Amino acid sequence: MRTVVRKLDPRHINLKEYLREFDFGENYRFTLKHLKGDLVGGLTAAIVALPLALGFGLLAFNGDPRGAVAGLYGAIFTGVLASFFGGTPQQITGPTGGMTVILTTVYMEYGGPEALLAACILAGVFQVIYGLLKVGKYVHLVPYPVTVGFTNGIAILIFTQQFKTFNTAPVIALVTIAVIYLVPKVNRNLPKALIGLIAGTIVAYAFSSNDLFRASYDPATGGLTFASAIKVIGEIPSHFQLPGLPDISWETWRKLVPAGFTISMLGSIETLLASVVADNATNTRHNSNKELIGQGVGNFVAGVFGGVAGTGAIVRTMVNVRAGGMTRLSGIIHGVVLILVMLFLGTLASNIPLAALAGVLMMTAIGMLELEPIKMIPRTPLPDAAVMVATILITVLTDLITAVEVGMVMASFLFVHRMSEMGMDQRLLEEVKGVALDEPTQQLLKDNKIVIFDVEGPLFFGAAKSFITTLEKHFDVKVVILDMENVPVIDTSGTVAIENIVERLHHDKKRLLIVGMRDNVRKVLYDLGVTKKIGIGNFLNTVDEAIRYALEITKREVEQTYLGGFVSESLIMLDVKAKDRDDLLDKMVTQACNAGVVKSRELFLESILQREALTPTIIGKGVAVPHAHSGGANGRVVVVFARLKEPIHYNQDNPELIRLVFMVATGTNEREYLNVLRLIATNISHEHVYKRLLSANDVHAVHHLLSELKTTQPLTVQSE
Repeated sequence: MRTVVRKLDPRHINLKEYLREFDFGENYRFTLKHLKGDLVGGLTAAIVALPLALGFGLLAFNGDPRGAVAGLYGAIFTGVLASFFGGTPQQITGPTGGMTVILTTVYMEYGGPEALLAACILAGVFQVIYGLLKVGKYVHLVPYPVTVGFTNGIAILIFTQQFKTFNTAPVIALVTIAVIYLVPKVNRNLPKALIGLIAGTIVAYAFSSNDLFRASYDPATGGLTFASAIKVIGEIPSHFQLPGLPDISWETWRKLVPAGFTISMLGSIETLLASVVADNATNTRHNSNKELIGQGVGNFVAGVFGGVAGTGAIVRTMVNVRAGGMTRLSGIIHGVVLILVMLFLGTLASNIPLAALAGVLMMTAIGMLELEPIKMIPRTPLPDAAVMVATILITVLTDLITAVEVGMVMASFLFVHRMSEMGMDQRLLEEVKGVALDEPTQQLLKDNKIVIFDVEGPLFFGAAKSFITTLEKHFDVKVVILDMENVPVIDTSGTVAIENIVERLHHDKKRLLIVGMRDNVRKVLYDLGVTKKIGIGNFLNTVDEAIRYALEITKREVEQTYLGGFVSESLIMLDVKAKDRDDLLDKMVTQACNAGVVKSRELFLESILQREALTPTIIGKGVAVPHAHSGGANGRVVVVFARLKEPIHYNQDNPELIRLVFMVATGTNEREYLNVLRLIATNISHEHVYKRLLSANDVHAVHHLLSELKTTQPLTVQSE
């Protein structure tokens, strides 16, 4: 108990370490490596975002034409600022369907735009707090059936809420819908929503004198009326309004706190779901806490300037990625394009018919529907199906807030019920550490990059994220063996987690083997189509069978790791003259830059010096191994070797003289980096290696020696 109290005591919190992941310095270092893709991705995303921003803004203001401007402002400010400060470089942020449904509720309950903007500002503040408190990882605990349920419920709500605007000019809305439907049949890469919006606008003005196109439908009487003009968005200013807080009382601010909290929570959930989609599409990992801070800053500033709150948008993000957008510059470009539209095309946009926007939102709602999980309901475990259907119905019949709350409560009760029923061991996933494997077998597995995991207990939504995270730490292998003999039951979220692991391993050309899976668990995987992705031949009965099969798989692939593979002759420096450590490191970094293996001389030298100032890397025998996480230019680990003409004092607190230095520039592969450090430390401890390095006559002789130093042995499989 004392240990826990000590950990929570603010006096013992390392603030610098806690804030390490919030280093926004990297956000300021833009790279032009992906400039072309970022330009095309940002422009394409803006084209897709424009009609959605106008439409969702209009919906948030409950049909008030001023909402279109608020939607455009929201897309601009959240798009630029969330990209700049966020933790998902490819993310495109702006008004979305899920967020808009909540905003409409706030608009109606609290009396108009001023209260709505205040709630958006509060939501931004809450999201920044979430990020600083590092609660991003907990958002993933929302179970899959709940997210599918409220996503489909939102889609139904958005669709039905458009009928009022649709009826103001149904012919125009139908033209817009028809064009959006037909465009992908001509070319799937064309921006269907924008083309549909333009088509609806052109038809409205080309046939404005025709009564049919000005006809509006009254559902109360079932008759048609003919307006003198079609309702349009109205004026879009060619400049931003001055920033300021909404003109409401402090009492109203207080009442809006729950609304701001709700907006922030649902916005965070939707954003981080979009971040996961971006990760899967780009094979990267987002920083969820930085992403929440970026979203919070964007929503706060948007509200101050009169814009509605936004979230990470899955469709716009995927459009950006598919068009080539890879860095945060693409999201900023998307926002800049929308600014240019406002400044120079605002007059044209102001004449867009509201009915055309209704058509765009109706088709967007149809696109939001996740039909595959609905089709799978007959084959989905009954409790998961019940949660999914209940969340959909409650979203449509009451509101989204209630739906999420009820869905979470239902899923939690089911989880507790299953756990108590199965009496499961609380371990989720534990690496096998020789309990049943002798030491030679463990070494053989290690040499051949085979890892075994023992999965115990039900694999549910709460465990699914930890399951993936733990496995990802060991992805630098060739074969992953999952012993699932002790997994009594699996739900939809666990199945999706297994599916994600399979796809990730297949993408990296690696193999997954599953051992001892129970029939009921295998049936769920089979019913949901995951067994086929794993491969029937990759299911085995025992761990011993899996090990033998894994060794057969890797037999032709295992290679020895030689130090010479990381050191070229151009990176070997002999008889170097140096005044002190800093002078030596400066010369070695210069050598690395001249050889083109380090990205930035200044950044690498600074990181090396900072690392050595913190803890000098002397490993004995007159050898130092300075290293830093700056990355090699080619993404791999590279080593610079220096033999000094005269030994130097490497550290003022250590009297030992240094003669040999291995400087390591780390790449993106953490396991490879650690392997190189281990390789150097292991081999340099041998007296004959040390003496040969000191006496070698030339660069070629040194490289030849380094090429002999290795860490792994050739694979040998005993025949039975």
